[in-house]
Amino acid sequence: MMWFAPRPYLKWAGAAAIVGVSWLIQLIPSPVTLHPFATMDIPAGAELSEELFEYREIPEGLLPAAAAHGILAVSLSRGDPLTPAVLAGADAGVPDGWWALELETPPGLFAGSQVLLVAGGDEPAPAAGPIPGIVIRPMADGREPGERALIAVPGEQLARVSTASAYGTLTVAVAPGR
Repeated sequence: MMWFAPRPYLKWAGAAAIVGVSWLIQLIPSPVTLHPFATMDIPAGAELSEELFEYREIPEGLLPAAAAHGILAVSLSRGDPLTPAVLAGADAGVPDGWWALELETPPGLFAGSQVLLVAGGDEPAPAAGPIPGIVIRPMADGREPGERALIAVPGEQLARVSTASAYGTLTVAVAPGR
């Protein structure tokens, strides 16, 4: 006599309440924020400006905040979001006790890149060790050979670097995985 068995009305009401609450949660708007996305392919080393980006709404906290200024460390494709991780040391400053001078560099350097400078002499002699350097500001877009950049060097090596540069015996070395 199954006709007289109690019906599970309480279970049905509980299930309907759970479904109703889940729909209500879905209808509550989540906070959004505007974030910059690339409108075109942007090469590494490019200086950023507002014209290169469009702002799209994304859920708040999805991506770290980033401002559309500075220099890119890696290239961005169209539609990629701008994050602090893809920015080079845009505010690369000259360290204390160092001096900056303009030198001919290989292509592809950006602000904050570390380089080694090898200063040669007039005759073959035992070379002194390489001199560390930091790119402060590239002078071009980073794609042409024979570019120039503002590079910081330690103050005690300034005379050696500038003399080697004047005589054309200065080599700017860049790490392969830069």
